[in-house]
Formats: sequence, C-alpha cells, structure tokens
Amino acid sequence: MGGTCLNCGKPLGGRTTLCYGCESAGVVAEEVADVDESVVERLERYFVVSSTKCAECDELHGTVTVDGDRYSAEDFGIESLEEWELEMDEEEDWMREHRRDIAAALPLLEDDWTRSVTAVRTRFL
Repeated sequence: MGGTCLNCGKPLGGRTTLCYGCESAGVVAEEVADVDESVVERLERYFVVSSTKCAECDELHGTVTVDGDRYSAEDFGIESLEEWELEMDEEEDWMREHRRDIAAALPLLEDDWTRSVTAVRTRFL
C-alpha cells in the first residue's frame, strides 16, 4: 500500500486513510476529508454493478438489493458479460486516477459494503 494521510499528508505505511499519528490522536477520516458525494455515488454504483456477476458461475444473472431496491445488470444497460467487463474496466481506470478521492469516500461505504471496500483498498490504494 502507499498513499498519504488524508489529514497531514504523511506516508500511510500499511494504513488506508490516516497515518498512525493522526489515528492515535483521534482524527476521524470522514471529518477531515472533503468527500464529494458524486464519488460516493459512483463507488456505490460500481459495487452494485460488480455484484450482478455471479461469483460461482461468472454469469450475469445476479440481482442486488440495496435499501430495498433490486438491481440487475440490465438496469445499468449491461446485457452481456463483455459489456459488464468493459464497465468494470472503465470504472477501475477511473479509480486508479482518483485514488485520494476514493480513499476519502471508502469509510462512508464501509458499513454497507465491507467486502467491496476491502477489495478496492487492496486493489487500488
């Protein structure tokens, strides 16, 4: 992992958003980061779309329920596995270009999307 602390800019080492000193001082990442709501929404959309692919058979037949609403790949205009892969590639390229924004937004999604947040941190931060 790399990156810098959202609060002071020091290297993170093995941490994800705040350095050891800031975290120990009680700094809360959500309070120091200027999180753009559109980043949070885009990440959540990514999580939903990525979840429509079945982890067991790699086919697009899954539905995802978020806040009582059910979604499928078709709801996002995705009708084939190839279209799904293109969508994922595009979003992942965007995440690589906006690592600091992503790091600031992830804590806001962690309670509802724990595994997805962990995967994004591991892969992109």
